[in-house]
Amino acid sequence: MNFDDIKYEISDFAHEKPVLLTIISIVIFLFIAGLVILMIQTSPAKKEAPEKVPEPFTANESTLIPDSPDIEKDYYPNRVTENQWTQNDINTWFTYPEDDTMAELEKANDSIIQDLTGAAP
Repeated sequence: MNFDDIKYEISDFAHEKPVLLTIISIVIFLFIAGLVILMIQTSPAKKEAPEKVPEPFTANESTLIPDSPDIEKDYYPNRVTENQWTQNDINTWFTYPEDDTMAELEKANDSIIQDLTGAAP
């Protein structure tokens, strides 16, 4: 049998039974598609490049320490204060509290303490 005979047989079969030829073509197409999908799914994973081993750090120069930020000229983190008031400051700023005011303050503080410790066992 040569190629012309096979071509004639397929042409004759297609004219006599076109539905059967269509069904056979669909089955062959699905079979080939299934084989391609199966080959893709079962193909081995690509080999990754070997992982690079990090080199240990060796310092060839001394470590540079960055400069600390400059404090603004008008900013002072603390100030020098005198340990005691002068008599003039005491006379100007300090007043002794009255007895009624001290009693009200004591009562307010006691009620706050009672609220805090009242529920404690």
